[in-house]
Amino acid sequence: MILLPSGILMAFILDWSRTAWPGIGMLALPPVVEAILILLLIDLWMYVWHRLNHETAFLWRFHSIHHSDSILDVTTSWRFHYIEILFSELLRLPLFMLIGAGIEHLLLYSLLMTPVIEFHHSNFSILPAMERLARLIIPSPLMHRLHHSRLRCEHDSNYGSLLSVWDRIFGSLLVKDNLDDLLLGLDDESNSEKQRLFALLLRPFHP
Repeated sequence: MILLPSGILMAFILDWSRTAWPGIGMLALPPVVEAILILLLIDLWMYVWHRLNHETAFLWRFHSIHHSDSILDVTTSWRFHYIEILFSELLRLPLFMLIGAGIEHLLLYSLLMTPVIEFHHSNFSILPAMERLARLIIPSPLMHRLHHSRLRCEHDSNYGSLLSVWDRIFGSLLVKDNLDDLLLGLDDESNSEKQRLFALLLRPFHP
């Protein structure tokens, strides 16, 4: 999501940068095609960033806060350490400037992505046929529940935010139709004291 005041600042920066470097705009594509291409590149970056948070020990310190939730529901979709959010904002801005994205593209992406990430973090089930159909396009609830497994070999998979295609392309797709024995969260993180706000905020800075 684009939040104030960072959203306002980003809008000014992107508007200014496109006058100096139009990015994809220099291809003179039809506006709809240009918007689709920019949205795909933004979603690709979201996949790469998510995967980096799992594969880089330093970044995992902060991203693990998201995975320490042992009860997966819609609130989990917004459970991120403020340092992870800061890194995400700082790193994505140069990329958006490079591809020539405007604030209208970020707003559109947020409008599309927000219901999808809340859907695949939700704690309700859908019919198996609908589940299989959904995961052809977007990360489905079962796909993402597997991503929140306590097993490292399972939670290092299914990184997609809006589209599931990147997991298929880059070999990180993992699908199981039966998750009855799935344990969510992280080992030794279900303790209520460890799940308090200040404990979670301070945990990445512990040895």
